[in-house]
This record gives sequence, structure tokens and C-alpha cells, in this order.
Amino acid sequence: MTRGVKLALLGASVFALGACAASDRQADLDNIAANVEQTQEGDFGEFLINLNEAGDKARRAQEIHDELAEVPPYLHVSQTLIDEGTQSAEQAAEHRRRAEDAFNRILDPLRARIAYLESLHVPQTVGAMSKSIYFDTGSAALGDDDQAALDEVAGFMSQYPIATVVITGYADTQGSLEANRALAQRRAHAVAQALRGLGGPLAGSVAVVAMGEPEGAADSEANSENRRVEVLVAPHGTYNKGP
Repeated sequence: MTRGVKLALLGASVFALGACAASDRQADLDNIAANVEQTQEGDFGEFLINLNEAGDKARRAQEIHDELAEVPPYLHVSQTLIDEGTQSAEQAAEHRRRAEDAFNRILDPLRARIAYLESLHVPQTVGAMSKSIYFDTGSAALGDDDQAALDEVAGFMSQYPIATVVITGYADTQGSLEANRALAQRRAHAVAQALRGLGGPLAGSVAVVAMGEPEGAADSEANSENRRVEVLVAPHGTYNKGP
């Protein structure tokens, strides 16, 4: 066999191997693209994308926070960097909210099924429990007088662990609207934390809401009835007294 023939055969073999490799690689690339596209589809894809974005933005915001914290107060800091940190933190919170919304949409069918199964053994005559916990002016601290009501709510929740729970905080109209909304939020979270500590199953459908000042309340009014947290526990998801 001549040298020229050998080289021709070798070249043909290399070309064939190259063509085969290229074909296999394209198939792999197509497979990767298809799997990525499938992963990004639907609510689960939206959950993953936003969760990842929230993590990236939160890490960047934390990096900027740490960098700015190391700058002595008498030195100038970059306003551009401050703006980027603020924007990254806000974007992280928004992506987290979107991830939570998508996750809840994934869970909704499961919750509906669980609620249905729960309804099979919860008598329709069992209605919702509603309790109010009251607070001192400007305070989100729970007192000893609240223990009996908290124990009663926690016991009811333990009896009907798949109930819908809504914990709503209020404040009177002393102080600014923003401050009162924040105070109402702290009060609602204080009650939620206390119920968890008492064994209340708050892992299900729970909403912690800060209403702040009640709608229509007069300005600068120190009304003790408005300094409260309302806890609603509905075993059937919505209030239902039955027949």
C-alpha cells in the first residue's frame, strides 16, 4: 500500500470519527437544552429560577453591605454602590416573593386534597375559633394574662392540625401609619411564635397579616380594642357551621 493511499485512508477515518463525534455532541447538546427547558417550565421552573435569582441578589446585597460597613464614617462612599446594594436587596425580596407564590401554587392542589381528607373526619358542626390577644400601648410583648387564650388556641389547633390559620395584627392610631403597621406586624409574629412554642401546628396554611391602624379609626386615638391580634382557626378552611 502506497504512502498516499495510507494517508487517504487515515484522513477518511479521522473525518468519520470527527463526524461521529460531532453528531454525538449535537445529540448531547440537544438533550441538555431539552432538559433545561423542561426544568424551567411551569410553576416549578418559576420557583427554581426566582429562588436562584433571590440567592444571587441577596449575596450581592450582603457583599455591598459588608464593603460599606468597613468604610470609616468620615470617608465618602460611592452612591452608585449604595444604590446597587439597595436595588439588589429589593430585587432579592421580590424574587423571593415570586418564588413563594410559585411554590404556593404547587402546594395548592395538595392542600385542597388534604383539606378534603380532613373534612371527612371533622364534623361540619365544628366552626372556626376566633380569639383576640391584647397588648399595651406601643408594645408587642405578651403578658401572663394572655397564656390562657394562647393555650386554648394551641389546643384547638392541635385537635385540627390541617385548619386554616389567620393571625392578624392591629394597632391604635397613636403614632405614624408606618410605625403602627410595623408594630402590628411584630405583635402578629409574637403571637405566631408563642403558638409554635406551645406546639401549635403552624406548618400548614397560615397567614400572618399586619393591618396596622383599623380602617376608619380616628387619628391619635388610644383605643385598647385596637391594640390586639386576632387569631382565626378554621378547621374547614373557611367558616362553616354546618347544617
